Amino acid sequence: MGAVGELARGADQVSVAPTWARDAIPDPSGALVGSLPEPTGAKRLEYLAIDISADYIDHFKSQFAAATGGGRCSAFEVLIAKAWQSRTRAAGFEDPDTPVQLCFAMNARPLLGARLPRGGAGFYGNCYYIMRVASTADKVSSSSVTDVVKIIREGKKRLPLEFARWAAGEEGADGVDPYQITSDYRTLLVSDWTRLGFAEVDYGWGPPAHVVPLTNLDYIATCILVKPWAHKPGARLITQCVTPDRVSRFHDAMVDMN
Repeated sequence: MGAVGELARGADQVSVAPTWARDAIPDPSGALVGSLPEPTGAKRLEYLAIDISADYIDHFKSQFAAATGGGRCSAFEVLIAKAWQSRTRAAGFEDPDTPVQLCFAMNARPLLGARLPRGGAGFYGNCYYIMRVASTADKVSSSSVTDVVKIIREGKKRLPLEFARWAAGEEGADGVDPYQITSDYRTLLVSDWTRLGFAEVDYGWGPPAHVVPLTNLDYIATCILVKPWAHKPGARLITQCVTPDRVSRFHDAMVDMN
C-alpha cells in the first residue's frame, strides 16, 4: 500500500520494493486452516470506540514503575491489560473461578532471522503468532492493572519456544492450534494495528484521518488498538467484546483510573 502511494504521488520508483517471499514462512505439515466458529448460540456483542489520552497511558505506566522498582512496560501492555480487566468485570461471569483467556498477535519476524530476504525489508505478508494467556475471572477483575500486565508479559516470554514448536509441526501449547479463532465468550482477541503502517499510507491527499476495521463478526470478542487522530495523542480502542446491556459498564471500567 505504501509503494502504491509513492507511485500515485509521482515517484519513478518505490523506495522499498515489495517482497512476497512466502516460502520464507514455516509451513508445518500438520498445520490446518481452521474454519471460523459458528455463531449458533453465541452472544451478539456491541461495538464501542474509546479514545485514550496520553496522560491515561502514562498514569498506568507510572503505577507499573512504582510497583516494580522502576520497571517499564509498553502502552500496548497497559491498554490490553486494562481492556481485559474491564471487560472481565463488565461481562458478568457468575462463577469467580471462570477461566478467562486473552489472545493477542505477536510479531514473529524477528524469529525468522535470515530466512526473510534483505532482512525483511519490503516483506508485506502476515508473520505473527497468537499468544494466549489465561487466568480466572476473579483474579483478572480484582488484581491491579500492574499485576495483569505481568500476566501478559509472562505470556510474551513464551513466544520463541511456542513459535518454534508450531514451526516444527506441533499444534501449539497444550495441543491447541494458536491460530484457531473462537467465539467462546470467555476469550478476548486483541490486535495492535498501530505499527502496521496503515496510518502512514498516502495516495496523494495525505495520510488517513483514521483507520478502522471494515467489519468484525459480532459474536467474536475483539479489541483492536489503532492510532488516534493526528491532533490527539494517545490511543484509540475499537472494541466489540460485551453484550449491549453491558457496554456502559465496560466503558465506565475502562475510563476509571483508580
